Amino acid sequence: MLKYLVGILISFIALSFIRAVMGIIQKAVVEEVQSAVGGEPAPATPKGGKAATTADTTLRKCVTCATYKPESSMIRYGTGEKSVFFCSAECEKKANS
Repeated sequence: MLKYLVGILISFIALSFIRAVMGIIQKAVVEEVQSAVGGEPAPATPKGGKAATTADTTLRKCVTCATYKPESSMIRYGTGEKSVFFCSAECEKKANS
């Protein structure tokens, strides 16, 4: 019985160690990917469709395909809260047809 308890304890310690090492590796990989992509990822946009902002960009959701892109690269119709954004001319055509 003592042999099984010691085995369980050693297994628990080994799994905890492996989890800690995997967390360190995951953090390093995420940091490498972020630096390769060019910095911090944009924050997620809430379900309400409000824009998520970063230091120099506002992300908007395309009403046709639900893709998030910087507002400066989107096709915009309307003003204020009634604005409608399309990510491309193709999405604009889909919405109009």
